[in-house]
Amino acid sequence: MKTLLLTFVLTLSMAAASAEGSSSAKIDAALPRASTADIPGCAIGVQSGDSAPIRHAFGMADLEHAVPIRVDTVFEAGSVSKQFTAAATLILVSEGQLSLDDDVRKYIPEIPDYGHRITVDELLGHTSGLRDWGDIEAIAGWPRSERIYDMADVLHVVGRQRALNFNPGTAWSYTNTGYNLLAIIVQRVSGSTFADFTRDHLFVPLGMTHTQWRDDFRRVVRDRAIAYHRVSDGIYEQMMPFENTYGHGGLLTTVGDLLIWNRALDDGRVAAFVSRALQTRTLLADGHPTIYARGIFERSYHGVREMSHDGSTAGYRAWLGRYPDQHLSIAILCNADNMHTSDLAHSVADRYLPGMKSESTPYTVTPPSTLAGIYESERDGSPLRLTLRDKRLQTDAGLTVMEAADGTFAFEREDGSIAKSGVELSDGGSSHHSGGDGTVYVRAALYAPTSADLVRISGRYHNDEVPVTYQITAVADGLNVIAEGRPGQSRLFVPAYSNAFISDDMMLRLVRGPDGNVTGIRISDDRVWNLPFDRLAN
Repeated sequence: MKTLLLTFVLTLSMAAASAEGSSSAKIDAALPRASTADIPGCAIGVQSGDSAPIRHAFGMADLEHAVPIRVDTVFEAGSVSKQFTAAATLILVSEGQLSLDDDVRKYIPEIPDYGHRITVDELLGHTSGLRDWGDIEAIAGWPRSERIYDMADVLHVVGRQRALNFNPGTAWSYTNTGYNLLAIIVQRVSGSTFADFTRDHLFVPLGMTHTQWRDDFRRVVRDRAIAYHRVSDGIYEQMMPFENTYGHGGLLTTVGDLLIWNRALDDGRVAAFVSRALQTRTLLADGHPTIYARGIFERSYHGVREMSHDGSTAGYRAWLGRYPDQHLSIAILCNADNMHTSDLAHSVADRYLPGMKSESTPYTVTPPSTLAGIYESERDGSPLRLTLRDKRLQTDAGLTVMEAADGTFAFEREDGSIAKSGVELSDGGSSHHSGGDGTVYVRAALYAPTSADLVRISGRYHNDEVPVTYQITAVADGLNVIAEGRPGQSRLFVPAYSNAFISDDMMLRLVRGPDGNVTGIRISDDRVWNLPFDRLAN
């Protein structure tokens, strides 16, 4: 069992755990055992074939008042919500009220003209190139947990951006922005609020009686679990989503309602066009399919087709998935940020899908040690370090590189599944592919700037699109970066490779003029690429 599951501290026999009948034994077997249930937990729902759903719960919904999680406790579903936003959009498409090929500026003229048309379908498939508004605000020093945001704020952030991460349709990058915009499109086209439209067209007809949107975070919601951040063993603090944005997330629901939704996708209660489009992979402009359909990922788990999505908002964690060929559906909702729901879901799936074996793979040979070194992504500067450990070439994230007879290679997870594949290029770099999306990595040089080098980088840097000014100072380990006006939001960036620094998942790359002096920086993470900052005069 993964370490992350060992952080669940529970006793399933205690009053804080509840289950429907003895048929929950397979779920019990997927969970670890320990000494107490006085911590947050999860509700789990499983439906196999035509059998009745099995629901199971453990842990506390409210630590202050010692309220246990029940099978019908309401949680926030995070990005599991996206498939409902996609379904609402597709209903309007099926009715002829909009087209997947429509330019989104037809409905939301507040979006800048980037010189490239963005379609509704590119919003659905995360191929629009739009920067993630939440990451932009984090770059400004105001992450989503630190300030109240609403849909008008989303439009305001989008309206300030003067560039995209990439030309629409040419790459894939997950972005919440697209799904907020889809919710706005549904409202403007239908003439109803997004909450009313989804209630009338989805939740009420399907009998999802516990489901609604968190479009007013101050509204009292009966039976809702409080979300928590784990501070240390047994110590938690509240971590609620105090924002009024929705479409990308914000769905309040139960595992029972999510199982109803999954069943409706199978039994025809969701219109055929909508159900089919939700589960069909979107394509890049060159015709390659991505790993994303519309609000749902299509993946393979031990050779079995999996349609799923996980979710994460504040301290809530979620996972909803179907194995359509095996008629198995699993829903998991949790109220602490240390719950890794995808691992728990797969542990449950293992009990219901016996005899699964790792997929056969042509990647059986350890590649030459000459591949070891550090690389940088040509598109966003993200680093890739390959290190030889115990005669295995591995990434810092623990993926193992294996090679096939034809010279191609793959990055394998611990369970043997393939995260992405690649091929070595003649210039010593490599081209990596995952779900139809390709990235070229070039070799980079190790970087050990001197104290004098760091001092020469120090200064003030400004971006108008965020907008924010960074104060950068040299420190012993690298660069200390503070967003002016947010002194409590400083970040330490340490050297990553030549002219590049890293802080968690954020990159800072130097821009130099012809004389070698630093004239600016570029900030990137996985949802915002190459955001330019100009150096201000002292």
